[in-house]
Amino acid sequence: MNPVNDDGLDSGASQRAGQGLLIATLGLLGLGVVMVHSAAASVAQGGEWYARVDVRHTFFAIAAAAVLMTVWRLDFHWFFCSGKRPVKAAVLLALALGLGLLVFVPGVGHSVGGFYRWIRLGPAKYQVSFQPSELIKLALVIFLAAWLTRPQVNTRSFLKTFMPAMLLIAACMALIISQDFGTSMLIAAAAGMTLFLAGVPWPYLGGLVATAGLGFYCFVFLNPYRWSRIEAMFDPWSQNNQAAYQARMSLTAIGRGGWYGQGLGKGIVKQGFLPEDTTDFLVSAFCEEWGFRGHLLLMGMVVVWTILAWRLALKAPTAFGKVVSGSLAFMIVLQMLLHIGVNLVVLPTKGIGFPFMSAGGTSLIIMAAATAIIVSVSRSPSDGRRSLIEMN
Repeated sequence: MNPVNDDGLDSGASQRAGQGLLIATLGLLGLGVVMVHSAAASVAQGGEWYARVDVRHTFFAIAAAAVLMTVWRLDFHWFFCSGKRPVKAAVLLALALGLGLLVFVPGVGHSVGGFYRWIRLGPAKYQVSFQPSELIKLALVIFLAAWLTRPQVNTRSFLKTFMPAMLLIAACMALIISQDFGTSMLIAAAAGMTLFLAGVPWPYLGGLVATAGLGFYCFVFLNPYRWSRIEAMFDPWSQNNQAAYQARMSLTAIGRGGWYGQGLGKGIVKQGFLPEDTTDFLVSAFCEEWGFRGHLLLMGMVVVWTILAWRLALKAPTAFGKVVSGSLAFMIVLQMLLHIGVNLVVLPTKGIGFPFMSAGGTSLIIMAAATAIIVSVSRSPSDGRRSLIEMN
């Protein structure tokens, strides 16, 4: 007989869902390695072998798989919920925000396309880039979940709970929004879901919507560069709008794929015609080579991943487990849908990669860690797993 958790749910079913989520994530990581190699194969890359996009992505994918298969075994209930206050979660968030500030330090922060989103780590010859906003996404959700699910916290209190949470979310967004508007909106959405799942009354969340609207007005409507992307979404075939080029090439790639696709490695638009084909427009490159059938396969994997993650969130034995796993699953699935929407030109172009597949070391590691946490907290906090302090 399988043991049953406090909600009367079969822990065996939870274990199977967790195993399924790990396998689905590994499948997406493997598919991403194949597609990044294919998308990068037609573009000559100078420099040392380790500077190649496909080689670096493979290393990071292996590292992400290692994180995934190791971290899920740890007891995050102990790590984030021990003690009267969420000190460990607060330290993680403070570390993430500190790294976010380093982006603006000359000589440390690294600019690409005029935006400072990365810091460089390691010796000059072997430097790797780290994107602090990815860690902030994870750390903010964890801290909010650990704080709001404590018995002494009244989630219905506007002044004692909602306003401090809003100020914290606003501070995180303010650090990122000028350099990465898309990620800041994703952070706001994930934080809003965390508040909602923790029991904050939904009318209060109107403040987040108002904040997002103000951010859109200031950083999109009043910004000609970003507003041109909105116009490109409505008219991707415009020859007068330079921002429409990526949208137009994305639709061209998808259209060329047809039902059967051009075949793996036989895409044309990736030969310098579609910028960011290994990151922001990976799905377009995928559709050209795999066709509509491949797109259905990918969407099926997304649906399976979503169902398994949501089942784990529902089966989590603690309030913290339910809130943090549900919020992290929402964040990852939302990012998947945003990436697909951008590639289909039903959303404006923004720098959001496809989780587990797009090239980008920081994102791969953080998304793998988030998935591992979803699996970890869906299990009983007293099932005999090793705590983090025992691992050290």
